[in-house]
Amino acid sequence: MKKNRNITLSDVAKKAGVSCSAAGKVLNGGSDRIRVGVETRKKILRAAGELNYHANMAASILAGGNSRLIGVLLDSGTCYRYLHLLRMIEQLSAEHNYRILTSFTHNNVENMVENYHHLRRYGVKGVICCCHDYPGEHEKIASSFRDEKGLVFMEKPSLLDLPYVGTSRTKALTGMIAQARKEGFKRFGLVCADNIWYTERTLRAEFKEALLANGMEVKDALIYEYPEEIPYSLQKRCCDTVEKFIKIRKPDFLYVDDALHGAGIALQTAGMKEAPQLFGGDNNPLFSGLGIPSLDPCYEKIAEALLKELDILPGKKNHPPVIEALYRK
Repeated sequence: MKKNRNITLSDVAKKAGVSCSAAGKVLNGGSDRIRVGVETRKKILRAAGELNYHANMAASILAGGNSRLIGVLLDSGTCYRYLHLLRMIEQLSAEHNYRILTSFTHNNVENMVENYHHLRRYGVKGVICCCHDYPGEHEKIASSFRDEKGLVFMEKPSLLDLPYVGTSRTKALTGMIAQARKEGFKRFGLVCADNIWYTERTLRAEFKEALLANGMEVKDALIYEYPEEIPYSLQKRCCDTVEKFIKIRKPDFLYVDDALHGAGIALQTAGMKEAPQLFGGDNNPLFSGLGIPSLDPCYEKIAEALLKELDILPGKKNHPPVIEALYRK
C-alpha cells in the first residue's frame, strides 16, 4: 500500500480475512446484531495494529455505532477503595470490549460538570460518578445532573433520584465484632472522619448497628472523629488519635476503615503496652502486610452492579443494588 493513502476499515478487513461489518463491530462498535468470536477479534485487532489503523470515533457515532467508551468521574484525592474499584471497572469493561475514560476533580462542582460534558463529547455510552459528596454543594450538583440519562452514582446522591449502587458494611461488621467478642475483646472503638461527609456518617451508623446487633451498648466516647484540619496531615491525625483517644479511652478493638490511617496508627502504637488490636475495612494489601484483619468490600460485585446499571453488562438489576461487604474470619 502507498504510504500516503489513509488506511480504511476495508483494508483491515481484507488483511484479517473477515467482513467489513465484523471489523467495524470490533474497531468502531458497530451493530449489536453482529457477533464476533474471540479468535476473530484477535485477528482484526492484530491487522489494525499492523496497518496502524485508527477508528474515527465521531464518524462511527454519527453512523449509529457505539463508541465502546465509558466515563468515570473520580475525586483527585481518591483513596485505595476507589482506585481498586476503578481497576475492577476497567477489567470488566475490557472483557466486554469497552474502554474507560477517567476524569478527576476535587471539591469543585464547576470542574466536575465540565469534565462530565467533556466525557459526553467523546460519545461515552454512560458515566459512573464517584465524586459527588461535597458538603454544601448538593443543590448545585442536583441542578447540574437532575435530567441526565446514562449516569450512575457510586452511593446514593443527595437530592437526586437517579440510579446508584449502594454498599453496606453492617452485616460484615456485625460478624467481625461477634468474633472479636468470642476472643475476649471488650472495648470496641471506631476511628472515622468528620460527620459532614456522607460516607463517614454511614460508617458511624453501621458501626453502631453492628454493636446493637451484638447486644452491646453504644458508647460515643469510644468513637473518635479526626479533626477536619487544613492543610490535611496524615501524621497529625494519627498522632492525635493515639494521644487524645487511644491512651485516654483505651479501646482494645479499634476499627479503622482506611489502610493508610491504620498503618499510621499501627506505627504510633508499636511497642505500647495497651495498644489496641486494629481491624480494617477497605481490604488494602497494606492491612494484610501489617497483619490487620479487614473486611472485603467486594469491589468486583460493585463494578458489576455499576456496569449493569449502564446496560454494559447483561443481567437482572436490583433497584437500588446494595453490595454487602464480607468478613472472613
